[in-house]
Order: sequence, then C-alpha cells, then structure tokens
Amino acid sequence: MENQQLLITFGDEQLKATIEDNATTRDLIEQLPMTITMHDLYNREKYVEISGLAVEETNISHYSKGDISYWTPGEAFVIYYKGNQEPLNGLVKMGEILKGVELLANYPGDIEVTISS
Repeated sequence: MENQQLLITFGDEQLKATIEDNATTRDLIEQLPMTITMHDLYNREKYVEISGLAVEETNISHYSKGDISYWTPGEAFVIYYKGNQEPLNGLVKMGEILKGVELLANYPGDIEVTISS
C-alpha cells in the first residue's frame, strides 16, 4: 500500500487522499471503485454507512479537518471537512485529504461520491 492514494470525486471536483496501512483501509480498497451517496452531518462531515469493514483496533480519539475515518459505533465511512482536534471515540483513521477538502462545504446535504484507487 506504500504511496497508494484514494481519489474522491464529487460534482466537478476530485480530491486525492493519502491512506493509512491498516485492516480497515485494506478492506475498503478491495471494494473499490464504488459510488456512494454521502450524507452531511453538522456542516462538518460527509458520511455513509459501510457495514462490515475489518477493524483491528480504533487508533485515534479525535478528528481533524481532512481526516478520512471509519467510525466504528455507526459503521460509517467519514470525511471531515471542518473541525480540528475535536474529540470523538471509536475512530479508525484511514487517510487524509491534504488539499481541497473544504470544497465539500460547497455541497450541502447529500452528494454522490465516487471513491477509487
């Protein structure tokens, strides 16, 4: 998985994300490409329920803008486009969008997102 990236496409935008090497990320990559409808929560994140991804352990207790995580209590794949170091338990960090994540704020409500590697 070294140097592998995720491509996240929505509207006319495409974001690149670096990824973490863990069981949850590897499990997601095996299912790619996928097109999903992501929902907005609290004007800070986009999420979609993806049941059954492998989880070895939760590895962070907070999220930051740009983080891509799997929230284990709700089995949700999440992209955080606002916030910084906010506490939230049950997260597995899957990757990070280093540039442009704030563009998600321009798409209120549900959006169709394609994830590929």
